[in-house]
Amino acid sequence: MSTAETNDFFTIQRDTAEIKSQLLNDYFRVWCTAILQGQRYKANHSLAFVDLYAGDGKYEEGKPASPVKVLNSIFGATDKFNLNKIVRTFFTDEKPTVTQKLKQNLEGLPYYENLIYKPVILNEEVNFSLLAKLLGTDTPALMYTDPFGYAFSQQMLLQSVKRWGLDVLMIFSPAKMRPAILNASDNDLLTDIFGAERITRIKDFCERYQDAGQREDFMVDSFEEIFKEKDYKTFRFKISLPKKNQTSHYLFFVSKTDTAYMKMKELMLMYSDFQEDGVPLFGANIKHQLSLFQEQYRYSVKNLTTELSDKAQYYTNLPLDSIYRHHNIGTNYIRGNYLEAFEQLRKDGVIEAVNPVNRKTMRKVTFSSIIAYK
Repeated sequence: MSTAETNDFFTIQRDTAEIKSQLLNDYFRVWCTAILQGQRYKANHSLAFVDLYAGDGKYEEGKPASPVKVLNSIFGATDKFNLNKIVRTFFTDEKPTVTQKLKQNLEGLPYYENLIYKPVILNEEVNFSLLAKLLGTDTPALMYTDPFGYAFSQQMLLQSVKRWGLDVLMIFSPAKMRPAILNASDNDLLTDIFGAERITRIKDFCERYQDAGQREDFMVDSFEEIFKEKDYKTFRFKISLPKKNQTSHYLFFVSKTDTAYMKMKELMLMYSDFQEDGVPLFGANIKHQLSLFQEQYRYSVKNLTTELSDKAQYYTNLPLDSIYRHHNIGTNYIRGNYLEAFEQLRKDGVIEAVNPVNRKTMRKVTFSSIIAYK
């Protein structure tokens, strides 16, 4: 799909299923490649994919559903990794009747018998045990869920936070988040995920502040803290309703792996609004909400240039690409922002760009440049 087409995706109001269908399989493919490249010294590659909101797998308007898209990618992979020999898939849904239909629809795929690892439908205890055993090993796994959904999805998220540390892609609406948190009791799984103290802080905040936007921000920030405290890299993408100051959905991705985090960041670039200086806002339909506060952008090329100018002790004599990979984590900055910032520092006489081959000074900063602070 072209950039123009994908940039238009959120100009129409989308529900959770549409957002998932648009994004999940694209990320699944790049995630597999990123993780497997990190396993290049292993003799036996192994990955897992878990979809806790799989639906029934039925084609809609002639288009494959998310589970079918993923299995198509596994069976039809043409790059150097044979995903059919590598990826185990696990699917379930909130409704048992839907899960039964999913099983039938997946078994009806023309290549089903040629799948080395048949998709596992999580509707029996033996299948739950198989998944738990797999996730208890070092097998990298990507899970899709809604953290404010049904009990099993929350139990899986809780176990990931506590033990497994798998990569998790989440899409949820504030309309679902707010009552789930504010009505959480001491015995709820959501209280176990957030922690009783954090839930209490959120409820106290919402009693003191009546502004809906402040409440939403505090809840989402608190949710992100759960994963940061466990040393996850966290990526947040805010989707607002077209031409309205109202949040439709949040996309959250958490990972222990820098590369997986950066791949998600790169994928979501084509859907994002941008500031005037080229720094992405990592949100859709939100720029008009911020236009009155441009001077208060947290991330800007100007701020990045100032920050990098003081990093000589950390970054001198390193390739620009290495600096980018280290520094961009947890920020909105992208590759082009670093090129612009270091080019400005070169013009200001703060750094020199050195050719890594002949060690000569370059007239312009490139991504292969060695950055030498003066």
